[in-house]
Formats: sequence, C-alpha cells, structure tokens
Amino acid sequence: MLRPGYSYYLLQKLPPKLWLNASVEASQRLETNVFFTRDNHKQDYVFRAQPNITLGYKILPRTSIYANWFLIKDVFADHGNLTYPTFQSVSGGLQHDIPIKSRTNLQLNYQIRELWQDAGLRQADMIPGATLTHAFSPKFIGFANLQLQMRSRNIFQGPTREIDPFYTIGALYRWKSWTFVATDTFVSNYRQPDAIPSQSNLAMIADFEVARPITKKIPSLVAFVRAEPIWNWNSNSVPGLSGFDFRLFSGLRWTVSKNPYDNNLSKMKRMLQEGGPTGSNSDPAIRKRKTNTPANTNQAPATNEPAAPAANRPANNSSDDSNLRKPEKQNADDMENTNNSPVQP
Repeated sequence: MLRPGYSYYLLQKLPPKLWLNASVEASQRLETNVFFTRDNHKQDYVFRAQPNITLGYKILPRTSIYANWFLIKDVFADHGNLTYPTFQSVSGGLQHDIPIKSRTNLQLNYQIRELWQDAGLRQADMIPGATLTHAFSPKFIGFANLQLQMRSRNIFQGPTREIDPFYTIGALYRWKSWTFVATDTFVSNYRQPDAIPSQSNLAMIADFEVARPITKKIPSLVAFVRAEPIWNWNSNSVPGLSGFDFRLFSGLRWTVSKNPYDNNLSKMKRMLQEGGPTGSNSDPAIRKRKTNTPANTNQAPATNEPAAPAANRPANNSSDDSNLRKPEKQNADDMENTNNSPVQP
C-alpha cells in the first residue's frame, strides 16, 4: 500500500485513456513433425523468442484504437533451413466493447496488418472479429472468438489470395497461484491459385497450458508448460499443410499491462461532487428518518450542530505463428476497462 513499486509510479505517469499489453516469451519445445508432412515425420528441438506489444487509446468510453507488433523467431537444432525466416507482424485496429449484463462482454474488433515471413514475400490481412467473454466466477472465465482473415499481397486489397475463418473457444481457471488455460481453434483456409501456398486445407489447433509465477516478488513473470496438438487435413498431402504435429512447450513469460482508468476517475470525481451518503441531507434514508421521527415537546430544544462539509463525508459507493502452419493467439480481461483482444490470428 505504501510502496507499490517503480512500475506503479511509471504507469501512473501515462495518460488515463491509454492502455497497453506487452509480453515476451522464451520457450523450448519438442516438435514431432516440423515439415508438416503426411508421412515420414521429422522431429526436432526448437527454441523460440516471441515478444508481443499492443498499445491502445480510448477515443470513446467503450471504443479504442490500437497498434500491435509481434515477432516469432524459431531456432531449430537439426533443421537449420527452417531457422532462417523470422516472422513479424505490424497491425492497427479499432475495437468496441458491448457489456452484456454484469459478467458478459462482447468485443468487436477490426484489424489491418502487414506480415513479413521471408525475403521477397509480402502478405497483408484485413481481420474483422468478435469475442464473447463470460465470467462464471472470479476464478473461471470462458470465451469464444470468431475472426475472418482476408489475405492479399498489399493492404486494403481484400481476400485476393485467400480467406480464412477462425473459430475459437477457450476457458481460463485460476487455483491459488496456478493458472490453467485450454483453447481450441478450427481454421478453414480457402486459397486462390496465386496464394502462397495455393492449396486449401483445414486445420485444428488445441492448446493446454499450466502456468505459475516463479516468485511472489514478480507475479507477472511465470513459468509455463503447454501442450499443442495440431491436425491438418483436406490438403492433398501437400508438405507444410498435412499430417499431425505435436508440440510440447516449456518456458518463461513476462507480462506488463496497464488498463485505462479514466472511467474510474470520472466516477470518483462525480462521487466527491455529490458528497456521499452519510450526513447528506440529500440521502433518502436520512430524509425518511427525519420525517417519520415524532417531535418530543417535553424536551428542551437542543442546539443543532451544522452538517459536516461535503469534502469530509465518505464517498458514495453506488453508482485482452500466423504463418503457413499455425495461427498465433493472443489472449482476454477486465470487462469494462481492459481493451485487449484475447485471441488474434
């Protein structure tokens, strides 16, 4: 309470309407089918570095604009030809929150991004989406996400190369200091002849993760283990789009986030201006007590003390790797104030 730390004071200096989510993940994994082939699977040990930064600003009470950048770098132990590409994504978007009752939130999102996957390869996406989040309890949250990825060579061209709907369901559960996350994404890739690759296919990507802070002094630094089975079919046995692959991750993830708190400031100012319920002549309960209490004419009149100034009264407590093989997910969040998409391709 007295010494919240340097990060608190740093984030306090930022504008109230600004929000951010930043994470960096370093992991190692066993991968059983690195070339995504139907037969003759090749396995490998892979190291991955993955930073992800989202910076947003509220332009309306429930509407934000944002920018995102993330990078995925894989280093393969035995298959060095797969190490060369470095995948990067830069995007901007608009999102709007629609609260549904007190525990449910619908977030609408529209994102435009450009991808760098390999030398001489340009890809761009237009991605409208919607995420429904429901808090069954403070420890158990479920969500569903629908996104439509429209891919082209250049930005704003629409689905000239391919169109890919993503369907995701997931759940998060917290027990003591442990966090359990399970998600499942189904992807239908409909590709044009000039797409890279040009073969259409279907894919299912499931993730099961267990995470825990490695020290109480830094709760945002967690160690995790994640299992990720991937199924591909309807690809005519094209390498890179076929077969079954199993990935077993372990690593560390550090997260820094700031929610917009302009709504909280507005509520506090409004409560201070109203003066709070206790001792206020505007409080309905006090007015009712004064009206219903009969006057005692046998008592000497007492001197009434003046009411305390409004500033001294208590405040009124009323009134969130998209390459040829696998989509990248980001995850979800405070219902009213967090402006971050839980899952993005």
